Parts: sequence; C-alpha cells; structure tokens
Amino acid sequence: MAYAGPLLIAGVVLLAGAAEAGARENIRPTGSDATAWLMKSPSRQKATGVKYKVVGIFQRDNQFIGGSAVADVLEQVEFEFAWPLEEGAQPKVLPNIPTKVDHLRDGSAVCPAPILKSAYEHFDLKSITVIGSMFALVGERRTPDMDEYVGGGGCKGTHAVQGQVREEQLLVTVPPELLAGSVAKGQVLKQQEQGWTWTFTPVP
Repeated sequence: MAYAGPLLIAGVVLLAGAAEAGARENIRPTGSDATAWLMKSPSRQKATGVKYKVVGIFQRDNQFIGGSAVADVLEQVEFEFAWPLEEGAQPKVLPNIPTKVDHLRDGSAVCPAPILKSAYEHFDLKSITVIGSMFALVGERRTPDMDEYVGGGGCKGTHAVQGQVREEQLLVTVPPELLAGSVAKGQVLKQQEQGWTWTFTPVP
C-alpha cells in the first residue's frame, strides 16, 4: 500500500472540516426551537431593527362590571417592541387609556342601573414579558364601588357593593408573518385572540 504523505492527510482533514461547517450552516431549527433561533441568530440580530406599536381593542356589549351592573365596554391597550426581538429587551408599556363604559344598566333588567362610585377598568396593562413567540401581558381589572338597587324590595332601596382589584393576564402571539420574515416594509399586521383585536403598526 502506498504511503499518503503528511500534506495529503492534512488536505483531507481540511476538506472534511469545511464540509461539516457547511452542513451546520444549512441547519435551521423547527417548531418551538425556531423562535429561539430567530431571537438569537447573529444574522437576525444584525438586521435593521423595526419598531412596532401594538394596539389591542376589546369591545363587548354585555359586560358585567361588578355587582349587578352591566355595560357596553370598550378597552384599548397599547405597547411597543423592536423586531427582531433581542434577549433581555422588554417591550415598552404605553400609558393606560381609561375603559369606556356606556349604557350602564342592571343585569336583571328589573331595577334601575346601579350608581357607580368609581371607574371600571377592564384591563390596565402593568408589565410585559417575552415568552418564546408570545408576549405575556400582566394587568389589573378594577370593578367599581357602587350602590345597587335591591330587586326583592321592589327596587326601593339600595345596598353598597365594594369594588375589587384582581390581576389579569393576556397572551399575545408574535404575528406569523414576522416569524417567517415575509413582511413588506411599512406593512400593518392584524390578528384576533381571546376577544381582542391586535394591530401591529411599524413606527419611525
């Protein structure tokens, strides 16, 4: 058998190493790993960042807002984030917009509408955490103090109902167009989740 000299052996090693490196470059993760790759890939992070303003709208005509009170409710939540997402960079919560409450009435449709002593807040956004391909929104729902009429007494008397504050959470997914990298410059994205309509608008 002929002896392969050191130069030939070294050339084979270099070619094998190059082939292995090329194979690694062609690997693209799938499923849940794809989101982590999109967030951490050096090539994605070098891309020009785009800021998005997100506006969430919730509208319901028969929303219980505490006690026996029912109203037509319109809520708006806003936040901003930069795409591509970067590890450790959290979205910015924008100032709260008070919940709009119309056509207040008694849920039993028997007595006059309760008398509200404070405002109803459907979702007051406090903080946002990025979890994979989702934004986890944490906020508060505040039902008002009120005086409601007593139906069993012929609606002639009222009794006090104390308002409450409780934590509420919403999950908002990153639009699939962003994950796929198929968004045209200036394109506005819209999606619906859990009764909310979310609009993603690129801003300067």
